[in-house]
Amino acid sequence: MTAEILVERNVMAPMRDSVRLAADIYRPNDDARYPVLVHRIPYDKSIAQNIGSQMVNPIVAAEHGYAVVVQDCRGCFQSEGIMTLYADEREDGYDTVEWAAAQPWSNGRVGIYGSSYMGVTTLQAAAAAPPHLEAAMAYLTAANLHDGWVYSGGAFELSFNLGYTQGRALPAMMRMGVDPDRQRELRRQMAEGAADRAAFLRTMPLSETPVLRERDILPYWHEFIDHDGYDDYWKTLDARADLIQVPVMHIAGWYDQFLKGHLGLNLGLQEHPDERIRDTHRFIVGPWDHNSYMGYNLSRAGDREFGGRAISGVAAVSDILLQWFDHWLKDEDTPLMSRPRARWFLMGDKNEWRESDTWPPPSSPKRYYLHSGGHANSRFGDGALSTEPPASEIPDSYSYDPEDPVPTIGGRVFATVTGPGGVRDQSEVETREDVLVYTSPRLLEPLTIAGNITVDLWIASSAPDTDFTGKLVDVEPGGYCAVVADGILRARFRNSFEEAEFLEPGEPTQLTIDLWDVAYTFKPGHALRLEISSSNFPRFSRNANSKVRPEFAGPEDVRVAVQQVFHDTARPSHVTLPVVTEPAED
Repeated sequence: MTAEILVERNVMAPMRDSVRLAADIYRPNDDARYPVLVHRIPYDKSIAQNIGSQMVNPIVAAEHGYAVVVQDCRGCFQSEGIMTLYADEREDGYDTVEWAAAQPWSNGRVGIYGSSYMGVTTLQAAAAAPPHLEAAMAYLTAANLHDGWVYSGGAFELSFNLGYTQGRALPAMMRMGVDPDRQRELRRQMAEGAADRAAFLRTMPLSETPVLRERDILPYWHEFIDHDGYDDYWKTLDARADLIQVPVMHIAGWYDQFLKGHLGLNLGLQEHPDERIRDTHRFIVGPWDHNSYMGYNLSRAGDREFGGRAISGVAAVSDILLQWFDHWLKDEDTPLMSRPRARWFLMGDKNEWRESDTWPPPSSPKRYYLHSGGHANSRFGDGALSTEPPASEIPDSYSYDPEDPVPTIGGRVFATVTGPGGVRDQSEVETREDVLVYTSPRLLEPLTIAGNITVDLWIASSAPDTDFTGKLVDVEPGGYCAVVADGILRARFRNSFEEAEFLEPGEPTQLTIDLWDVAYTFKPGHALRLEISSSNFPRFSRNANSKVRPEFAGPEDVRVAVQQVFHDTARPSHVTLPVVTEPAED
């Protein structure tokens, strides 16, 4: 439909605690009642029309027959109250959906959508199960805010959380009416941090990071680092799939920092107790990092351009969004609902979309075992990968020094001081003696994987706690070493994220590093490579190799750890790949 669109600015919606949240309403300029789309944003609702919040322009949605509510989150811009990251989004989302359903321009059928933080507000509202919510759509976000947002594998996502939380300091100070002299001092500290971000990220202890240490201004920063395990604090914020009672469409990226949250949500929806939710959810994964959808690199992740079929952002998502809500809020048959539940982009060779009834699709686990003569340090060492189990072999060892961490080079990360995320060449990292490198022979035929990758290591450390990292790499014939997947495990959480358990120094133990999921084809002439180390900085905080929580460790707590990786008959360290059999080509 094409109609004159009415935009009502700063319409106030009361929440249950009487705080009022401001919304802009986009709707056809008539007296009819329409289904409603809710979008809750902390970055100023007035930008939604310009960028469509990377999903849909509200004018376009209104022309399509929706009333669109774009609302400033609590404590943001025109809304009242004080923002506490994540804590109020569930109740505020519930109240906003029910408020929207009761408006005279609403027919009582409501959907909610959002990307990134707006995806958090979307899933939190869905987990609250407001009666008038009928469908949700989330993009590049997370449901479990502990594993895959604030932490991953028990390690603190430093570069993202530090930058993002610090960005909330200025509006928080202004909203709280902080004394002008104190504001000037904190602004000065923020300017220093912006001028030398690398030094800012190296602050020890992290709990004393300038600006962020102001507990009254940014209390949630301290809550994040106070709760490193998956305890009641995080369980309360977890938008678990079983809490959601409406169909969910969610879209992720293979190189997005928040991929893990989508993977967990998808598994939860596939196992949902309600058959309707199991059958109707949809999951899409493209070859994107978190920046891909923002308008300037729509089909690129790092150094790799994936082509026109891999476009992200509004250009790709807007039509999907309208089809999704047309089906659930207008009872229309749309092509989207006739397709299999999972749609995923296979990277590495053909760079094409695939579909399956579930994610991951059926596959066969294939183990590649670690081998060496005890000198796998760097790509110049003797580390090898093979499908043959090891016999009697000497363990590899390296020293991890928190003062000289392995730098973050691409992978599943926002742009940092070391450059953008996505596909980046790992050659430089692989020259370090504290990086163990294991490489397979060149492949004689294509190898396609689709699903979860795990690294099972037998290790020993001189420290009571430390980190272990894993990285799967595609070694191209020309020498470019493309990161395919990466992960980390904080050793104290090797058995459970709910309870820390320290290592016995020098005692061999087994642990598993989750490299998350991917769909990728290694071409003939390429080789598989696995990197093992103990840091990925500044994406993750540095482990001080002590019993002190890394986020509270000062310089006096730092120790150099001697790490061993075993690969012998009794302790066969290996990486497990989900191999998919490809149909023979004509």
